[in-house]
Amino acid sequence: MTSISHYDQEEFAGKLGLSDHLESDEEKTAPSPWGIARLIRREVRRHGLATRRELRKTIEPFLIAAGYKGDANKAIQSVAGRMVDVGELADLKVENQRGYSAMPSRWIKLSETDAVLLGTTATETHRFASYHPNQFLRRFRPSEDITNDLARIGVGEQSFDDWLGQPEWKSLVNPLQEFDTLSDLFDWHLNKLDQEGSPLFVSETKVLAVSHQPGKFFGSERKPERSRWTSPSNLNDGIYLAAQPGQNEHHWIPTLLRIEGSGGRSIPLNCRNDPVATYNLRNWLLVALGAKTGRPEQLDADHGASEIQCTFPIPTQIGRVLNLLGEPTGKWQQYAVLDSRVAADLLAGAFPMLRIHRQI
Repeated sequence: MTSISHYDQEEFAGKLGLSDHLESDEEKTAPSPWGIARLIRREVRRHGLATRRELRKTIEPFLIAAGYKGDANKAIQSVAGRMVDVGELADLKVENQRGYSAMPSRWIKLSETDAVLLGTTATETHRFASYHPNQFLRRFRPSEDITNDLARIGVGEQSFDDWLGQPEWKSLVNPLQEFDTLSDLFDWHLNKLDQEGSPLFVSETKVLAVSHQPGKFFGSERKPERSRWTSPSNLNDGIYLAAQPGQNEHHWIPTLLRIEGSGGRSIPLNCRNDPVATYNLRNWLLVALGAKTGRPEQLDADHGASEIQCTFPIPTQIGRVLNLLGEPTGKWQQYAVLDSRVAADLLAGAFPMLRIHRQI
């Protein structure tokens, strides 16, 4: 005879791994990414491919039963997007619908005490647990028992370097162009600025520039007060990343700027007429400029709190690495990691053009 278990709402949420929430969200409890990721993996594993609509239809009833009253689809897609970002899922189109399929399952060793399992596979004997309320990745200590368990089901190890792949900035380059280094890409844009840039008067322009002060509060061109964004009239001669006013007060166009005395030149940045790619290009050029001027952009590694804080808008690839290494805390570009020293070393090796500021 089949037995039926009865759970109240809180017990049901805990059983599915949906009951964790960030301390900053105590008044509006959100379902844990850990539980949502488990449900997504199960559906993709069962069907091989799942559309966004199918995921919502399957997972939303669990969220409702667990007491979640918010936008279920938004919560599901947020976690699915993070899973795509680190290579657990592939984002694709299925008959004019967006959907997800499984990527090959593999595990990555980050240190002697920390590894990550990517993919939708279910292990035979090992059960994973979350250590952070915003965690969705399955993290584990790479002991012989679990690596053998993974090997038995055909899950092999992938090196961190292989997972990282080629420098992301190369995807922002015209296929007809060949650049060996990020510095080469920056020099190409600098040459374009000098040849095609529009002249401006420093005292009259509405362009705002990013000062060369790595580690300081970055801020935004929309709210430049007490931040690195300032009028070119406050800056010395040189090259700067900047922004010029667009269609309205909320629209700013990423720009490259040269200041020379009371004048200068500026040119808007554009990558494939894609705003996301254009901002990513802006962020990579900011990194390149910091390396070129000897004032590299900075990541703060707080070894006491075991956190990594990014002090500038990071390119997508750096964010991808941080999502593999840890979990966002809810503060701007801040990540909780198991071992900040290991995380800092991996980041320094992957992105040597950055400065890692270590705080004991």
